[in-house]
Amino acid sequence: MLSLIPGAVTDSAGRAATVHRAWPRSDGGLTFEARENDGGLIRAGVVDSLGKATLVPYGKDPVLGDLAGALGNGDLVVHRYRKRAVLRVGDGYRKILPPGKAETVAAAHRRMRTLAVPAGVETPDVVSTLPGGLTLSLVRGTSFHELGRAALGKPCLPNGWTQGWELWSRKWPLLAANPPGTAPATHSPGDEGATLRQWVERCVESGQLDIRPEKLEQAALEVERRLLSGAPQLPVLAHRDLHDKQMLFSAAEGTIGLIDCDTLALAEPALDLANLLVHLEFRREQGILSTAAEQFASDAIHSTASAMAVSSDRLLAYAASTRLRLACVYSFRPPYRSLAEDWARRVLDS
Repeated sequence: MLSLIPGAVTDSAGRAATVHRAWPRSDGGLTFEARENDGGLIRAGVVDSLGKATLVPYGKDPVLGDLAGALGNGDLVVHRYRKRAVLRVGDGYRKILPPGKAETVAAAHRRMRTLAVPAGVETPDVVSTLPGGLTLSLVRGTSFHELGRAALGKPCLPNGWTQGWELWSRKWPLLAANPPGTAPATHSPGDEGATLRQWVERCVESGQLDIRPEKLEQAALEVERRLLSGAPQLPVLAHRDLHDKQMLFSAAEGTIGLIDCDTLALAEPALDLANLLVHLEFRREQGILSTAAEQFASDAIHSTASAMAVSSDRLLAYAASTRLRLACVYSFRPPYRSLAEDWARRVLDS
């Protein structure tokens, strides 16, 4: 089966947009996010099960009822059709969500902020909440993703990169070990295995990788066995989507920041650390992070794992899960589909 994801699409008015990421739907189709070639507006779109791609009118969404009204107050930066949208508004961000979702997301951010303050980590404050969404304050600093890109081609690693990772490695164990008053849900090794299997199934059904389905499915089962066979570590506070775009460092203020805390949970410490570690490997493969910068960050992450008594077996098990999952996720992103396939083949052959 060939991939349904187009690299580019044009609407009825002749406005062309480049697709940069997509998500599978249960009916065999896809939703996607694109950016207009002229002007850069974010556009959502859908691909039906026959492969017909359609750009949705700018800012329109039948599920995200508050989106149309919010557009006049901010710049649309994310639009996942029927799922969520994010606007930059003044000194913060407005998340537009389906009915009934906003309070759950707001509660996760409030819980994280309560726990982050004693650890010296900055997180967004919930400025306001409405049934259709919530507004979050800005967090000071530059993302580690941007810091890594800025280090490319430099003869020496910039102070921002080295100082940021040194500070993060001191702060993260304090935050993760902070016991929540009201415990969030637990994300178990079994849950991690189920998440991986779901992504592999989506990838196989959509034909995103030119790899035998049974080989991908067998790899997912083997990773799941590794996750379930080892002795799990006691769970700690987990971000569950920790990567370089979610972490910020302010050299001027000497602070570490953390954003997008929607998926807050309790989990083994290896989950977040492995997710971060593998994302940096992938950034190097993307050509947006130097080998030296990745090595410095990797050393900091391994040092943090040691400080948190994470065994190498648990870190390797979660890293294996993350590598295969990232191959599937990025196979739905046209600019990186070829890289995702190469990455997947190396993961399966290792």
